[in-house]
Amino acid sequence: MSENRAQTGIKGLDENLQGGFPKGSMILVAGSPGTGKTMLSGQFLHHGAAERSENGLYVTFSEGRATFLDNMSKLGRHFQELEEQGRFDVLDLITVKEPGIDAVMEMMTTRIDASGTERLVVDSFTAMANAFSTVIDARVMLHLLSKIVRQTGCTTLLVTEIPTGRETIGMGIEEFVVDGIIILRRRLYDGYTVRNLEITKMRGTRIEEPRRIFTLHDGFEVLTPMMTRPTIEEPRRFNPVPDPPDRFSTGHGQLDEILVGFRRGDTILLELGEDIPSIIPSLMFGTLRANFLTSGMGVLYIPPAGLNVERIIRFGELYGITEEEQRRLMRIATDGVEEKEEPYVLVFDPDAPKGIIPLWMEEKRRLMEATGKPTLTMAYIDRFTASIPVEWTRRALDMAVTATKNEGGLLLLLSGSGSEGLIKSVSNLSDLHLRLLNEQGVILFHGIRPRTLLYALEMDGSEGYPKLNITPLV
Repeated sequence: MSENRAQTGIKGLDENLQGGFPKGSMILVAGSPGTGKTMLSGQFLHHGAAERSENGLYVTFSEGRATFLDNMSKLGRHFQELEEQGRFDVLDLITVKEPGIDAVMEMMTTRIDASGTERLVVDSFTAMANAFSTVIDARVMLHLLSKIVRQTGCTTLLVTEIPTGRETIGMGIEEFVVDGIIILRRRLYDGYTVRNLEITKMRGTRIEEPRRIFTLHDGFEVLTPMMTRPTIEEPRRFNPVPDPPDRFSTGHGQLDEILVGFRRGDTILLELGEDIPSIIPSLMFGTLRANFLTSGMGVLYIPPAGLNVERIIRFGELYGITEEEQRRLMRIATDGVEEKEEPYVLVFDPDAPKGIIPLWMEEKRRLMEATGKPTLTMAYIDRFTASIPVEWTRRALDMAVTATKNEGGLLLLLSGSGSEGLIKSVSNLSDLHLRLLNEQGVILFHGIRPRTLLYALEMDGSEGYPKLNITPLV
């Protein structure tokens, strides 16, 4: 990281700012109430004091000292300890009525000099401006504050309120005085709150992506587009997770908590939104597939068009599952002929009246007889609709759902392009209906039935195999 940058300590933000805010700059943090302005500012101050030995000062006109410290403490950021160490201070001006410019500036400069402040937060400039009798006084105050920042070298965050329903920032002059502007917004999506951060200005900084999604779960975190190539430094074999009574584990602790695993006999519909890379569903349920295979249970996979058998086998090996195990326990459907000799490849004739359906049912029966255990079927619906009429597909899926319940196995149906017309009917057949979305490159997930929180998915290879971290969007 450059020494000319003040790291925020906020995951996903520093990387997008070439290391952090330019030192000695004044940054406007604007947003409507409840968008996370104070949380961002608090993390900026805490990281500076606790990790960078840069003293911080929080000047508040809108939130008392006790309230600020209590809210930050709930997030694990204990400013009281930093106060005792002389690393942090609060200038509480919330009770000041109609202050004069000179008085306010003297209090701030005195405290900055006394505490050796390197990071300053003024929360909020809107409340401070409202305390002055005229707009002119507020503008003079802003210019004087800018001058202090330049003289002291403090990296300063100026918090500003944007009234709900308005787009303009403050008095309209702030954006011309400050060095950077970050706007925080929130919107509703299907009843969920989605938070967006936009960097509209940052002097001397190349911004790779000015708009990002963020969450306030366990603090302020900026989410980045998912890497679809897992980085595994120390490969390890996936260890099977014991299945609860009458249920299957997903093989993923967080996903088990969210969905409480899957009941034996369940059918799950995973609805894929636009621009979802084909590897994402594989990553999301890679641990489920691995849990079946490492527990000696069979898996039938009817992949999307264009995903060849070799890639599927190599992906399984990322979980430490050998090719021999996959040959024995896995069956992969394809309409190609190049791998016809492989025992685990089911080659079907796409022009046959019933397509892959008879082959699928027969191979599932054989796997169950060979293992004496239930099977997992992962099937892309568009592979059926590409070769047989939609009505036949509906009937076939209805039969498959009924058979799965009777057998006590698991059926995972994935909707891709070409299966949109079947979503409603397949959802009605399914026990669970889940959805994946692509929002600015960030992959989001939520349950429609059962309804869950909205989550962001991020790649994690720390356990030695591909796994997705699941972060709530709050």
